[in-house]
Amino acid sequence: MMKAIGLLLSLVLLATGAQAQTANEKSELSEKCGKQAAERFEKDWGTGVFSHTDGRQTTSNYEHHYNSRLHKCLYLEVRDTHKSDRPPLRMLNLLDLHEKRTIAKYSKLEGDRFAVCWVQDKRCHSEEEWRSLTTPFMED
Repeated sequence: MMKAIGLLLSLVLLATGAQAQTANEKSELSEKCGKQAAERFEKDWGTGVFSHTDGRQTTSNYEHHYNSRLHKCLYLEVRDTHKSDRPPLRMLNLLDLHEKRTIAKYSKLEGDRFAVCWVQDKRCHSEEEWRSLTTPFMED
């Protein structure tokens, strides 16, 4: 009986240690993902503000998320381009930084009925729908 209790206690301790290690690994992978995303943004956009020669100005930002369920480092790039005499252009790109591939893309000129909107192989029709379809990637 004591051997069975001891064995059971050992198994519980091992399982608890494995869960703690998994949480620690997830934290490390999330931190590494954040660094990769920051490096990507710095390389592509520097300060996040770019002035074009024709008077347009693009403001960029990003979000990152390590999705432990998918084992992916995800990078969401958000760009808004403005010019005083034109409607703004919004562009969203969701990338898998490890595989270096685009998962989802959205682009729309304000006031225009046409938008580029897709998530993997699925087409969408609005930024709201795009964000809804990309939510599972940006959450665990």
